[in-house]
Amino acid sequence: MNASPNNRINVLIVGAGPVGLTLACELARRGVDFRIIDKELKASDKSKALGIHSRTLEILESMGMVDKFMAAGHLVYGTNFWHKEKKILHLNLDEIDGPFPYAMMLPQCDTERLLTEQLATFGKYIEWGSTLTTFAQTQNGVRSEIMHADGSNEAIESDYITGCDGAHSCVRHALGLTFEGAQYKSGFATFDGHLSFDKSDDELNLFISENGILACFPMGDGRYRIIADEEVATHNTGDELTLESMQKIVDERGSTGMILSDPVWLTWFTINKRAANNYQVGRAFVLGDAAHIHSPALGQGMNSGMQDSFNLAWKLELVVKGLADRKLLESYENERHPVGKMLLRNTDVATKMITLRNPISSKLRDVLLPLIVDHEVVQHRALKTLSMLGVNYRHSKITGEQRNDFSEATLTKFGAWLGFNHGPQPGDRAPDGYVSSSQDNENTRLFPRIANIKHNILVFAGLKPESDLEASMNKLALFVQSDYAQYADVHFVITNETASEALNKEVEILVDEDQSLHHLYGSSRECFYIIRPDGYVGFRSQSLSPEAITTYFEKISAQLVIKKN
Repeated sequence: MNASPNNRINVLIVGAGPVGLTLACELARRGVDFRIIDKELKASDKSKALGIHSRTLEILESMGMVDKFMAAGHLVYGTNFWHKEKKILHLNLDEIDGPFPYAMMLPQCDTERLLTEQLATFGKYIEWGSTLTTFAQTQNGVRSEIMHADGSNEAIESDYITGCDGAHSCVRHALGLTFEGAQYKSGFATFDGHLSFDKSDDELNLFISENGILACFPMGDGRYRIIADEEVATHNTGDELTLESMQKIVDERGSTGMILSDPVWLTWFTINKRAANNYQVGRAFVLGDAAHIHSPALGQGMNSGMQDSFNLAWKLELVVKGLADRKLLESYENERHPVGKMLLRNTDVATKMITLRNPISSKLRDVLLPLIVDHEVVQHRALKTLSMLGVNYRHSKITGEQRNDFSEATLTKFGAWLGFNHGPQPGDRAPDGYVSSSQDNENTRLFPRIANIKHNILVFAGLKPESDLEASMNKLALFVQSDYAQYADVHFVITNETASEALNKEVEILVDEDQSLHHLYGSSRECFYIIRPDGYVGFRSQSLSPEAITTYFEKISAQLVIKKN
């Protein structure tokens, strides 16, 4: 079987679920050539994964499609824990510290539909009924053999291959990766349909009882996803459920007056916790469920997979366009593998806690949980975990900073030195805030202003600008425009104290009128932050030294191939 030269592509994406589609949309937005295949003959109409968290909504905003999701989804602003009629805990999601302080309920089939529609705007389409039969890596690429729905075979040459093909990933199997873990003792009965309920439909309700848990996820218009745990020994995956059997569970565990009707989907499934030992082997990668599967307790599986794709996409772009060395791609596993392990730990703890059946243990949980979570610090951490805004890459090999020497900090600059320490650390998600553009006087959030495919360098003027500040800012901008224009855009972030008329008018000037963004970034004095294309802090510096810019690109293991204008 010979591959046509026209079949040579940059990336072959195997699997057209939310993970593969997110990767495809991002590669398309970045001008990377790819094909996306799926062994199924058509898209699934099952609701499957439901929740979309705050961090994923930020990603969708960067991709230019969050408005479509907002129009289709149902927003949830809180979570309640009940024991029959008694509320034992309430968590306010509207206290999430981000632009999307809520969770969105949207069936996975609709998420896939919206992503597929977005992909079509780039003239790209899923190749349904196309199965990866085998692939082999060479020094220069990957040769894959595909069998299409009509039985014909095709060889595809690509630079890279990505396995977004789920828990039974053929890519992971072909790579010989282990997928260690175990099955939980409890599985879940699932109902999608209408529920007559006296609770608000903008909050998630979780009932905990000696019989097990009952979770009610509102989907809008009276529709709910109902999930109840059951011992695995009493069921097999795919066992048929009836409306009557689900109603009996609701009667036993929920509050009075809960009536189910009009079922759209009834199923029973087991859950596992498993993780691949590696996320990359040579030119092949695994993402999403192909790399990590876990309990749906926190509703983060699909979200984490989509974030895998968002992390990998910008790195693939730099490499396939010849702007970075292949070693940059190693940072995908370096950054996402620890995140996957953390997710497994968190969901495992949550699953074991909510599925306690021992009467003494469950009673202690019901008494202690409200007392623990009632503390502000605990609630803040819980919200960062649930929203996934707390995910960071502080351990990454391609992040860094340049700090002023503490011993050289004068008394007047000591506060600035200390304040900078409380700004976002290298590897943290970049905070959002409000600014106004000096060019159009439009008051807007920061994130949409930097939602492009490049790095974005935020040059902060500080709260008390020094006399030569504008010259230093202009010098830094000119250096970036001269040597790094292909990789980064510069934005000046100033207060009303800065002499904006002296700044380079070719650089976007963002005015932080209430100084809140300066405080968020610990920028009482001049400094800069390099925000990566995926919205994380790649580098920060307390000085406006052009050499510090070079330090960042050298920090990513000198992998960037500098092409000066």
